[in-house]
Amino acid sequence: MDGLLIDSERIIMQACIQAAKAIGITYTQAEFVALIGRPSTDASRLMAVQLNGVEQLSQVAEGVDAILKQRNYVFPLKPGALTLLQHFQANNVICGVASSSPISHIQHRLSHVGVLDYFASITSGQEVAKGKPSPDIYWLAAERLGVAVDACIAFEDSETGARAAIAAGLKVIVVPDLQLPSDFVREKSVQVLASLDGYVSAKTSE
Repeated sequence: MDGLLIDSERIIMQACIQAAKAIGITYTQAEFVALIGRPSTDASRLMAVQLNGVEQLSQVAEGVDAILKQRNYVFPLKPGALTLLQHFQANNVICGVASSSPISHIQHRLSHVGVLDYFASITSGQEVAKGKPSPDIYWLAAERLGVAVDACIAFEDSETGARAAIAAGLKVIVVPDLQLPSDFVREKSVQVLASLDGYVSAKTSE
């Protein structure tokens, strides 16, 4: 979801950098990128290390919440996201979300941009024992859709997410956001696209 359907990663990253700066800490894009795709508990643990302590993490988290509240927690759709979902709906392709974000964040963000109803199921990283890059979340998501994993396509923007989908046995299409895919992910993926628009354009021209 984040970074693929919803253009949230850049906004959250800038909020982290700004909140860290307010308490005298220089936080970098590279540090934030290391968190992308991880379950919230894993991301929090890593960020505490990056910020040199849980107290600093708490202060930065409070600062990020304050900054995001000014935006009313509404993040825009990524280019091509709505077109992609409409294309799948028109062609009777069932869709689900498999996101490391908490359920409340998934529902809030997708409903505020009007696309929540395009999904037959939602699976959160909080519902599995091991989050991305482990395959568990994709196994559960496919089970909820009632579709075999080898019949599923995962759209992913992050290295962590793509590795989870690959490990689960799904076909993977990568649409990078803040993080370029590794050689391993490129080799194992069906496609690497510049945007979601590219997928629909290719399908409609076939």
